[in-house]
Amino acid sequence: MTGTQPSELNVGNKVSPASPPTGRPVTSAYRSLLWTLALGVIFLFSAGLSSDAQVNNKKGGSLEKRIADLEQENAILRAMVDFDHTDTLPENLLLCDRKIPLTKDDTRERFEREYFQLLENRGLMTILVKRYLKYAGLIDGEIQRMALPSDLIYLVIAESYLNPRAVSTANAAGLWQFIKDTGKREGLQINDCVDERYNVKRSTRAALSHLKKLYSEFGDWFIAMAAYNAGPGRLREAIDNQGTRDFLDLYLPEETERYIFRVMAVKEIISNRERYGIRLYEKELYRPVMVSEVSIEAVREVPALTLARYMDLSYKAFRDLNLHLRKYRLPKGIYNINVPHEKKDLFLKRVKDSAYVILQ
Repeated sequence: MTGTQPSELNVGNKVSPASPPTGRPVTSAYRSLLWTLALGVIFLFSAGLSSDAQVNNKKGGSLEKRIADLEQENAILRAMVDFDHTDTLPENLLLCDRKIPLTKDDTRERFEREYFQLLENRGLMTILVKRYLKYAGLIDGEIQRMALPSDLIYLVIAESYLNPRAVSTANAAGLWQFIKDTGKREGLQINDCVDERYNVKRSTRAALSHLKKLYSEFGDWFIAMAAYNAGPGRLREAIDNQGTRDFLDLYLPEETERYIFRVMAVKEIISNRERYGIRLYEKELYRPVMVSEVSIEAVREVPALTLARYMDLSYKAFRDLNLHLRKYRLPKGIYNINVPHEKKDLFLKRVKDSAYVILQ
């Protein structure tokens, strides 16, 4: 939301999507290695082909089978080498029901800058797909409840890479990278004890509410998303002084210009992940986030560990679900607690018998 990326994105020698592209040395080296292996296989096969020809013919069809197997292996190698080629990209991309033609050089270049940078880090993209599947149910549910475009889920991936603990250099926080003032305007509780920017459910509702207001003002989802990134004031000024309301034709800060194309690239890769070589078994996936929100009132200071024990969870497991609770001991007040679905009945029963808290 602030135009800067959370610190998690600067990993090792990799750069965040907001940084200039660094070329594709890993991809190029990988391609060269695979082609060398492929040619080696072909050479070895060819070397033995003539000497084995008569024997193979006598065996009836074994030569043809070896050729078919080799062709299949070669196709697999080509798929691995060519996973980042753009010749498979469609002529048009679709985001929030708007068609974006890649036939225009300027548009294609802006898209490919984000697209190739994401593809360069296969490990990161694999993690993003797994995080997407982890949070998709929760976020999609809120998007559908508010009757908003389903593609908005890709915006949150571009914002924080779905790291709920992400903090940017401008102190934007959480999945949706709220700064404090905007979060408070959208109804998030932010104080010394609670920071609901880190509450996955609450921050998602607040972000979607904010985006809905921006769309109501600008009447265009691309402009609304750009305003989410750069602030509505900057978009109003650009529109008033540049004589256009088309995002593709607006001159904006570089980070904001890149922002929408990053969202497009995230959607293209995640929606077509198998095409890009990201194939996951069910056992490899992260457990989906499935929580119920319970509102409680602390009638006296309550240790957070006590609330964790009401759910039969470790303190860490409790905090992972309730990152918005910032203190070990919570003073008297009202709190929204995320409880695993399967622990809700147990939690409600123990709260009923508690000397610390009551249900709201």
